[in-house]
Amino acid sequence: MARVRAVFFDVGWTLAYPTVSMWEIFANLCAEAGVQVTPESCEQLVYALFTGSQGNAEQQFYAGAQYADSDEAFAGMFAQMGRLVFSQMGVEDHHDELMQRFLQAFWNDANWVAFPEVAHVLAELRAEGVKLGVLSNAPSDLPKFLNRLGIAPFLDFSVVSAIEGVKKPDRRIFTAALTRAGVAPEDAVHVGDMYLEDVLGGRAAGLTTLLIERGPHAMFPNFRESLGRPIEPDSVVNNLSEVIQRIR
Repeated sequence: MARVRAVFFDVGWTLAYPTVSMWEIFANLCAEAGVQVTPESCEQLVYALFTGSQGNAEQQFYAGAQYADSDEAFAGMFAQMGRLVFSQMGVEDHHDELMQRFLQAFWNDANWVAFPEVAHVLAELRAEGVKLGVLSNAPSDLPKFLNRLGIAPFLDFSVVSAIEGVKKPDRRIFTAALTRAGVAPEDAVHVGDMYLEDVLGGRAAGLTTLLIERGPHAMFPNFRESLGRPIEPDSVVNNLSEVIQRIR
């Protein structure tokens, strides 16, 4: 790999994770509605729906689909997921109210913490002159999260989908990050936890990509994102320290 001049990072399950997972929150809300389910069953349900639609999603991507985003779209994505979970788990009503409570519990900066190696790795990369940026599908309040998490001081810029109006895997958002960093695609690496959004999206924009799998702190902790994917083993990492090893 040529000398890397810039590294872009996804945020959720890459730089930071929720201390109470979305699956725990869904299970707790179902229990409050009188339906006893496990976090694992909620995760399994959404994972099955997610993987079942992945083939079609990839076809649309390769066909040139574009991906708009906004705060409303971000909330709507979770609302759709919540309605599916609650209905499939047997919660009969009050889905919209439950989803408001879900978002308040999940997308709450007090619920998120940075992974332990983040500050050290970002500081090391920055000391070497590497431009660092966040490139994340997230609502417009993400910069506030990055400040509270102590990540913002290490970054040269942030590219947030709801602010840009476009989200990964759309190459336009990767181009925006390259422009902010002032580098060519071949000089940049993108690190994220989703195969379509981060790996395929980044590759299509000409970047080198690394898929990060955070084990018990991944979005789907019981399912590896690389499983069954045509991705080389050296393009998969488990933490940011391995990112440094890959790009040197």
